[in-house]
This record gives sequence, C-alpha cells and structure tokens, in this order.
Amino acid sequence: MNWDIFSLSGYASIALWLCMPLLWLLHLIMGRRGWLIHISLLLGLFAFVLGRMNSDGHVNRIQVDRSEQIEQQLARQELARQAATEARENEVAQIRFAEDGADDFLDAAGMDEADLKYMQSFVDGGTPEWKTEKRQRSADSIDDSLESQIGAKETGQAMQAKTLVESEPLEPILMSDSDKRLADRLDAANLMMIRVMIGLGMLFVVVDYLRRANNYDLAYWPLPLPSSWVDAITPRDPVTIRSPSPRRSLFEELRVLIQRGESFLYVTEDSEAASQATTTLCRLPWGRWPVEVLNVADFDGSMNDDFVFETLWYGRHSFVVNSLERAEPMLMRFMELMADRRTTRARVKQTVNIVWDVPTPPGEETRHRFAKMGSSTGFTLLICHKQPQENSSDQDCRSIP
Repeated sequence: MNWDIFSLSGYASIALWLCMPLLWLLHLIMGRRGWLIHISLLLGLFAFVLGRMNSDGHVNRIQVDRSEQIEQQLARQELARQAATEARENEVAQIRFAEDGADDFLDAAGMDEADLKYMQSFVDGGTPEWKTEKRQRSADSIDDSLESQIGAKETGQAMQAKTLVESEPLEPILMSDSDKRLADRLDAANLMMIRVMIGLGMLFVVVDYLRRANNYDLAYWPLPLPSSWVDAITPRDPVTIRSPSPRRSLFEELRVLIQRGESFLYVTEDSEAASQATTTLCRLPWGRWPVEVLNVADFDGSMNDDFVFETLWYGRHSFVVNSLERAEPMLMRFMELMADRRTTRARVKQTVNIVWDVPTPPGEETRHRFAKMGSSTGFTLLICHKQPQENSSDQDCRSIP
C-alpha cells in the first residue's frame, strides 16, 4: 500500500474519529459523569476540518504518473522510424559523400511529396525545420513600436509574469492509476464516516442530556424543553425529599426550575426567604423570557386558590406563600382540581413544582394522594427537611443567598 495517498492531516482525522466510540464507552462505564461525550463531539468536528484539508490540499492534487506511458510511446515511434529507414535502404541511390553523416544516405531529392512528409514527421517531433527557423526569426526581430520605445510592453510583461507566478498551482503529486483510485475511494469513505460519527455524537449528546435532566446529581445546563420529552426517557417522582447535602442553595434551585421552563409554588415561613424569592427570574440567559414570582400575601386575599392553580397550570407566573395556614388548604384545593383534570386526562405542558420549605411536612396520606394525582397531571412536591440545630453551620434547605 502506498502511504502517500493521505497526508498527515488525513491520518490524524482517522485517528480522531476512531477515538469517539472509545469516549462513548468510557462515558457509559463512568456512569454518565463528566464531559467525555462532549469532548468526543469536538473531536469529530476537528476530524472533519482535518479531513477536508486532506481532501482539498492533498488528494485533489494527486495525478496519474504517465511518464512510463510516454517513454513507451517514444520507443514505439523510434522503432517505427527505424523500420521506415530500413525499408527505404534498398530503394535509394547507393552514393555516399564525404560530408554525409550516418543517417544521410537517404536521397531526399529522389523522394516524392508523400515520402518527404512521412520522413519529416520524425524530425523535431513532427515540426518542420522551416517553421522552426521562421519562429526564430520572428523572435529575433526588432520591435520599433511606440509602446516598445517607452517601455510599456516590458512593464505589461512583468506584471503578467508576476500574476502567473502568484497564481501558479501547487505541484501535483504523481502516482499510479490504481493508487489514485484508492486515494479517491478512501478519501470519500473517510469524509462519510466523519459525518456519520458527528451525527451519532450529536444524537448521543441529546439522548444523554434528556436522560440526565431529571437526575439531580447529573443534570446540567437547564433548558426550557417540554417536560414530556424529559419525562418520557426518565420519569420524575411526583414526591421527592431534598438531599441534606444539595448541589446548590434553594434559591438557585428555584432559578433552575424557571430555566427548565417550569413553574413553582414556594411555601415557607421565613419572611426573609419569601421576600428574596419574590423577584423576576429569566428562563433564558441575558434576561430573556422573564417570569415574575408573586407573593400571594401581597394581594390581601383577592388571589384565590383557583387563580393560583390556573396560573401555574399555564406557566404564566410562579408564587410564594409565606404562611403554613394559607398553604395547607391551598394544597388540598390543588389536589381537588388535579383530580378533576385527571378525569379528562389533562396534563400540564411544563411541570409545576410545589416546594414545601416548612418544618412540618405534609402527612403520609396527603403525600400518597398527591403522588397519585401528580403523576397523572404533571405536578411534583419537593419537601425540604430542616437541619438539626447542631448542624446550623452547614447550608440547609432554608438558606437563601
């Protein structure tokens, strides 16, 4: 095999896309932790760039080496000339002069016009001597035109020569016909495999993202995707208890819920936490798609439970309830409305989260009933346990930056 059919960039592109399935396998072995599949996608893109460089700068320069065929053709012409000379030896006058060379025994004066043309085709590659002399005389003639006297032609010729030098193509790479065909096939196969690996890498990243979206420890970069897409791959538990060692503060958890396109009802008895949670959060970076978080207590009882439920159902706003006496009947009313929606198989487009951040969690029967209704309608209940007093130095679920 001729290893010159690819350049160094071509072999590097092959090595890069071969590393992609290895990174996928390591990603699965490590439990989908880290950024290996994202690195593999970057390797695929880099491999495509190197593959195009190899295709445009190396493979396209390969040309078939025809020097052997040219030599064979010249040898055949020489044999034909010798055969023609031998065939005329017996037909010309056997007269030799002292100034005649070895090949001057043919009497050109005794040949007819057809013989002269035939013999002349072997002189100077088929170009008659009188044409060569005429070209020489034309080249040696003196140009007395006005352009020549002022030097315009020399300037034009210099500019033309400079342009030709700058646009001169790269030197071709000569190979045999079989090697050129092999290089073309391998180049096309390499570019096709890179495209396939990039497509698989993108699919792998999307599926892995959806599988990790509902995993608290592995989720990353929240996006406002429909909850049905995420829940179809990794269903979410309708009732969960927040980890005693969370990844982020509770206020950041609320921000992440908004960035996921979801809404929440935050229940707390801490007035400071309620005031900090009553703000405007954005679903997209740079302040795009803002969502206002409202405190129910600011509306002096004019905001009933049905209005809060409908607003959460369509994701228009999120709410804060800073009183347990107000939150418990609201939760019961929510479950009644959820039961009605369950009979019609209605479900929210984006998950509604009820964050219960009070010392007294809902009872076991309430949680069991909520789990039944929430799994059908798309509501979840997140219970935050208060940390013991001796661990107050640690960050608990009530700490709001």
